[in-house]
Amino acid sequence: MTDATPDSSSSADPLSVIVRPLPKVVFFYLTWLVSLLCALLTPDASTGLIWMGAFFFNLLVISFDFNEERSLIAGLCLVVTALALLYFDALGSVSAWFSSLQPVMSTTFYWMIFLGFTAVFTSVWLRTRFDYWEFRPNEVIHRYGVFPKMKRYSTENLRWDKTVPDMLERLMLGTGSIVLTTPHEKHPVVLEHVMRIGKLDDRIADILGVKQVVHLDKP
Repeated sequence: MTDATPDSSSSADPLSVIVRPLPKVVFFYLTWLVSLLCALLTPDASTGLIWMGAFFFNLLVISFDFNEERSLIAGLCLVVTALALLYFDALGSVSAWFSSLQPVMSTTFYWMIFLGFTAVFTSVWLRTRFDYWEFRPNEVIHRYGVFPKMKRYSTENLRWDKTVPDMLERLMLGTGSIVLTTPHEKHPVVLEHVMRIGKLDDRIADILGVKQVVHLDKP
């Protein structure tokens, strides 16, 4: 249950919300874009440092969950480190050390990375066409499979919670998680890395707050 695309809230029905969870690989879009930029430029040590910086930042994002407390601690550590370097007059030495690094990759390398991520992201997009969740006033439907299958959940006694477990992921793509708790499942169902989580949560609240009434004409 991990996939989603930027149109994760699109739906032709005004009383329906489509949610497409995403895998964590989508956060490598920064490395993907930087690879394209470096491929279009003349490869040298500067482009190499830029690419390595973007790549290691992406590794940091997907390796750790930066909640509010950890993000605050990490920010304070960066400030303290910078002040310490300034105090001990070591900032110049650190800058010189970075400048001495000469990571040079070829244009072919950058194009291969860019095209590789393009193939992966295309596969992710295609998968989200066949594996997604639909929220309606009286039910939540999980649609999956190339030959469509579905699993329905009644909204009676259904509880959903919005969580933002990682602040960096929220900043990069506006993502968060939706946790569904229903008596029909032993464990909560977690829809991870849902884009535009705030707007989707508001729409789901509106949808699930509406009860459909079917009027039957009397004979």
